[in-house]
Amino acid sequence: MTSDTGVFGRALDTQGFLSQSPAIGDDLHRSTLRTNTLRRWRRGTAGTHRERCAELAAPWMETARPPQDNATLLRLRVRPFSPGGSQGIVFPGKALFSFVRRVYHCCQEGLRCGSVKGIQGRLNTDVEFLLTQDVLSIASVTRAELHLQLFNPQRLHIRPVLPSMAKRNLPTRYSLWPRGDMVELRVDLLFLFHGLQEAAGGGAGGGPSLVNMRRVGGFSRGGPAPPPAAAPRALQDTDGDVWGDGAPTPPTLELGLALGCSRDGAGVSCAPSGVHLLHTPFVALSYR
Repeated sequence: MTSDTGVFGRALDTQGFLSQSPAIGDDLHRSTLRTNTLRRWRRGTAGTHRERCAELAAPWMETARPPQDNATLLRLRVRPFSPGGSQGIVFPGKALFSFVRRVYHCCQEGLRCGSVKGIQGRLNTDVEFLLTQDVLSIASVTRAELHLQLFNPQRLHIRPVLPSMAKRNLPTRYSLWPRGDMVELRVDLLFLFHGLQEAAGGGAGGGPSLVNMRRVGGFSRGGPAPPPAAAPRALQDTDGDVWGDGAPTPPTLELGLALGCSRDGAGVSCAPSGVHLLHTPFVALSYR
């Protein structure tokens, strides 16, 4: 009986000590705060993750207005990759890897699923994309997006315009996702990809022919490419066939992308306001 009482008493004394000791009480309080903070962080992270997954399939915004007079022009060149040529091999950049990981995680969680293939650009004076035959042979492409990340320290409103489309009163389709001082910009290039598929004999089904692309979009054939710079080398997947077996080689095409900036409705120049590329752009192809 005494032994039982003693054990019971010691238990009571221990509980009283825990409740009255300032040091241990503070530790319990801090532990509770950390647990609650961790829970809130996890809820916030899950919400942000769902938003980022929803962005992958968000509808396009459209603009048919001509570019601003003081717009910054980014020249894009799309050309066939040829083995033994002087273009050099291109490797995927960090931004492209990050995008592919996002698609993979969203697919794992059932929030957005599909296959994606990245084509990393190479930045010299222009942004150049090299295409292999296996890329244009993908028949079930649902989206072809040009991805850019722009530093935007003054948080201006940025509007991209494809001048060749605006000249024919055709809309430029795009999406913008501000992230603090950075803007993630995507421009729809599905029409261009379908046209290149037809030119290469891929038969994208419903896409405009290359002749119609030039008539409607005002694209131009690129001249001889300048010799590649020794420094930046970005991606290209070169495991597939490269215009073999008598397949027609598509021409080199050039396309301009004008970036206009404004503040409170008034146009301002982008570059003097600090707007510039944070990484070399890439193209993402989504397909079933």
